[in-house]
Amino acid sequence: MSPFPPFAVARYGTYLAAAVAVISVWLGLRAGFSLDYALLRSVFFFVIVVCLAFGAEAVLLTTPYRAPLKAEPESNLTETEPAE
Repeated sequence: MSPFPPFAVARYGTYLAAAVAVISVWLGLRAGFSLDYALLRSVFFFVIVVCLAFGAEAVLLTTPYRAPLKAEPESNLTETEPAE
């Protein structure tokens, strides 16, 4: 099984994208941009970050799972037998 539940990266990436968009609007308005330009810029950042999140999710879902390597069994040497 994957260490992440399905679509966890995409879900949290979308939350991150929304946060980046809100911060972008706030910073744009503080810098003196008009509201429509700030919203357009925030939508641009939202789309970019969501695409990155879904791309990362696609990579994680399509990568074949590799089972961890099994440790070699310990030898049956006792303390009195020398190891070679």
